Amino acid sequence: MSRIYPYAGFWRRAIAFLADTLLAAVPPAVICLPLMFWQGLAMSRAEGTDAAGVHLAALVIIYLLWQVLAIISFWLYFAWQESGPRQATFGKRLLGIKVVGSDGGRIGFGRATGRVCSKFLSYALAYLGFIMAACTNRKRALHDYIAETYVVRADFSAGDDLPDTPKHLVWLAVLTALAALLFTFGMISTIINAEATAEPELSGRASVRLLQLASQRSLLAQPLEENGFTFHRNMDGYRAIRNTEAGYALYLPPGGNKVCCEELSGNSCTFTGIEACY
Repeated sequence: MSRIYPYAGFWRRAIAFLADTLLAAVPPAVICLPLMFWQGLAMSRAEGTDAAGVHLAALVIIYLLWQVLAIISFWLYFAWQESGPRQATFGKRLLGIKVVGSDGGRIGFGRATGRVCSKFLSYALAYLGFIMAACTNRKRALHDYIAETYVVRADFSAGDDLPDTPKHLVWLAVLTALAALLFTFGMISTIINAEATAEPELSGRASVRLLQLASQRSLLAQPLEENGFTFHRNMDGYRAIRNTEAGYALYLPPGGNKVCCEELSGNSCTFTGIEACY
């Protein structure tokens, strides 16, 4: 006959955490969403770039305020309730589970705060710290180990036994490897996306600069290097050649007012955001 353990299962904990995260997100959203909507509306009605810039700066400040309030709300929501008389958040109460210390009793606000802070480490490890609750002894997540806590059924009483449970270290190793692969893939994707976003911005600035220099011909009597481009003028027009392996040039014909992209060394102009020359 299989033994019945007092610990909460992984999926029960996961559902409770999802519900609690949504509830903790409500107060900062209620405060900041109307402010962002109001500033966005004001920016759309603003006349002139200076006024629009002021509203854009206000939007950024409100967004940063939202993030700060979200962290504070998350902290107080979990720490206050898990250290309270019921030892559980609303989500945990709904699922019939609670948090206890190493003695099986109620934890203090300081330990509950440490437990909350430890969850951010689990986020940084591609959620591996949360997944540990499915594979480790006594079904403990990373923040349980750090804060010396356990998540148990609501009918658990201080002084009850906290027995060992079967461990699934092979699965934990597999999940760790998968988390590492996902983290690596995510970092590579972030770098690639950042580069893909940066190039259109650089080429756009170079296009504007090329138009400025073309209006002042004396400034292009000699090649000029700026921001990774070499600007020069000859009989058939004006060019800004990219000084990297990207392999393209921006071209402005004499008397023209539209810059196009010339493909060099077999490279494509697609990623520049500038229309190719024909």
